[in-house]
Amino acid sequence: MRKAGMWLGLALVGLAAPAALAVGYASGVTDLGGGMYSFVLNEDAVSVVIERTGDTPLDLGPLTRGVYTFSIGAGTGFAIKVRTTTPAGWAQYLPDAPARNFYVPTGVSVNKNPASPNFGKIYISNASAGTTGAGRATLDGIYVLLADGSDAGFATGGVDWVAAGTSSPFKSVIGPDDHLYVADFSRDLAWEFNDDLSVATQLIDGTNKTASQWVESLYVSGTQAAGNRKLYLVDSNYYSGAPGRKGLIEYTLGAQATATSGDLGVQYIGPSYFGFYPRDVARDADGNWYMNQYRADPTQASAITKFLDGPPPINTAAWETPKAEPYSYAYGIDASDTDGVVAYGKWTDGFVHIFALADGSYLGGFDAGSRARELAFDIAGNIVTVDNLTEYARFWTPGGDWLCITRSDGTFTKTVPGPALCAGDMDCSGVVDFDDIDLFVEALSYPGGAGWPHPCPWLNGDCNGDSLVNFDDIDPFVARIGAVCD
Repeated sequence: MRKAGMWLGLALVGLAAPAALAVGYASGVTDLGGGMYSFVLNEDAVSVVIERTGDTPLDLGPLTRGVYTFSIGAGTGFAIKVRTTTPAGWAQYLPDAPARNFYVPTGVSVNKNPASPNFGKIYISNASAGTTGAGRATLDGIYVLLADGSDAGFATGGVDWVAAGTSSPFKSVIGPDDHLYVADFSRDLAWEFNDDLSVATQLIDGTNKTASQWVESLYVSGTQAAGNRKLYLVDSNYYSGAPGRKGLIEYTLGAQATATSGDLGVQYIGPSYFGFYPRDVARDADGNWYMNQYRADPTQASAITKFLDGPPPINTAAWETPKAEPYSYAYGIDASDTDGVVAYGKWTDGFVHIFALADGSYLGGFDAGSRARELAFDIAGNIVTVDNLTEYARFWTPGGDWLCITRSDGTFTKTVPGPALCAGDMDCSGVVDFDDIDLFVEALSYPGGAGWPHPCPWLNGDCNGDSLVNFDDIDPFVARIGAVCD
């Protein structure tokens, strides 16, 4: 995968209209029965190929975003390969639209589990009912979008969010159990939604908190079914400058449905490290933690701090972002293991700043709107932001040339498709098909490849393995039509 080299080259852009293709991928794969499956394509793709184990590949060609179906035929498994190509540089890739218009959006999370039927779904917390400036009447609760930004429903989980207050529901996270967990910042509680979002369970009560403890964000590890579930709550209270319980509080739920009455949890990160308002938390695949501090004066607190996991309480930083402008007013954060980055949204101007997970080096950013309330990466490295001044959830792409593969075994990979060689694939679409014929014939006129004018490698015309492209390759080329590149 590309790391700092690609990210350092990203342009700083922020557009109100789409200007690029997202990093495309297939999500929401559903078994329809009778050997038929459907999937959601999050954005227009240069090519979509379905490689079927035990059967021929299906070349769907270029596709626009939306929901598609296919037959597995005689196959026993499949891999959906999505190719997107666009100039590197952050840009909005979905236009503002009614389905993405919310009165007070305060939280967003994306399901990144490729083994889940909910893979790719986006969950928006709308904390106050009302009609947006664009004229959409929205309710107080959770809105669900598919990966292509289309509407997929609304839920409350049976909770009266109107009575809860105007800061609920708030920030959210998807747990390892595939459940949506939501912070109730108005009442400083935490909720777990069931599979279909019809029921939300309150995980803590007043006996689980100390005086003035806030619950602004949360993280979950383990599962109730495995008996190892832990709930981590972000206490963002300033406590008038006193340490209080600022930071991250761990509750061991184990196999229980809720926290034990009277269990106050354990201080996991903080409080002595934090001087101000730690407002959000993210964790990478190695178990390391990332927390922000909200402060107007950046010299007083780092926007993001990385903490290596270890015995609590943790109060030593692995790295900190620079204590200088423009790194201030850090409000919501998320991390992408796919691209090795962590990002935060700035409360005052909506700008998103991006840093390397490894060492905290700055990798660029983009203007996402007016007031960034929260952001979330999808599995492919795209970002969704929510902003209560623009009143939209907006979808952003880093651009680049990518091949994303979603497999029936519940795995996902993101790779750079070129310039790796694939015999016969003259247009680098990931499959050898009739579209390659004219380019193959043209390649015969360029001995040694000198002057070859196309971006896909001339040597892809070598179909007999002699490192040449000549008439000896014609029969092997014809035999490869229908082949899928690895």
